[in-house]
Amino acid sequence: MPYRDFTDRVENYDLAVIPDVVKTKFENRKTKMVQLQQRGQATLTDMEKKVRDILDENGIFGVFRVPYLNLARALFRAKGHQSGLALQKTANAWKQKAVAEGLDPDIVDKIVEVVIGAAAYA
Repeated sequence: MPYRDFTDRVENYDLAVIPDVVKTKFENRKTKMVQLQQRGQATLTDMEKKVRDILDENGIFGVFRVPYLNLARALFRAKGHQSGLALQKTANAWKQKAVAEGLDPDIVDKIVEVVIGAAAYA
């Protein structure tokens, strides 16, 4: 059986996206979507506060915080897709990249611990 080409896919998309249906589905799901967004933003904000506390304790201020916060956000994003050993190995890769870019390995270890709840897999 031959693969569908792009015109078949576009036609199917066009048939599936009926404005009234999409609007109704969105209206029905919006409350739950907002609740999930609030929960996710609260978790992200809590994690960032903990990382900022670590940075404060270690005398990292101003623009020097940016790479550490970006590391924490990348780990947080990875935590949403991975778990267990896979997450620890991902954290190790991010840690190695951060240290290679000049970040303090001790602070990076603390951030990894706070964000994923475990040490990076060595």
